[in-house]
Amino acid sequence: MPTMTSSALSLAGPGRDIRDAALRYWSDFGWPVRTTQAEVVLSLQPDLLAVAIPAGRGAALLSMLDSSGARGGVVSLRGDNERWWAFLVTPPEQRRAPTCGVWVFSEGTDIPLPHGPLPAHGVAWVREPIPGQALFDGDVLLDAVNARTGP
Repeated sequence: MPTMTSSALSLAGPGRDIRDAALRYWSDFGWPVRTTQAEVVLSLQPDLLAVAIPAGRGAALLSMLDSSGARGGVVSLRGDNERWWAFLVTPPEQRRAPTCGVWVFSEGTDIPLPHGPLPAHGVAWVREPIPGQALFDGDVLLDAVNARTGP
């Protein structure tokens, strides 16, 4: 499990809500997060990826996943011209090309996370993760994407 020290958090000098959110993500999920003056950033790892889809398509996908009982965190992200939903996932068993208009973000990518109940800097939870159900199964999610849009 990654470690986070209080000195690592204090170096960035963010506000209390940002520090508290980072500590919560680290303690509840073991996520490798860092802070800036304005946000909490999640650094994706080999066992924690994200699949981004335009928000309009993401809502239908989330509804489909909900009806199948699949659970995980979904964060709404700012985009240049549209909003994106990033589904936090475990790595799929087999490598596959994403469907057109779907992006798979892998290890080394940074994703901003919300640091409070209200959207900040265009970032908000669509579905806040809970311990034990923080990540969607990557294969289930990509199968659902393909079922909705075709390969």
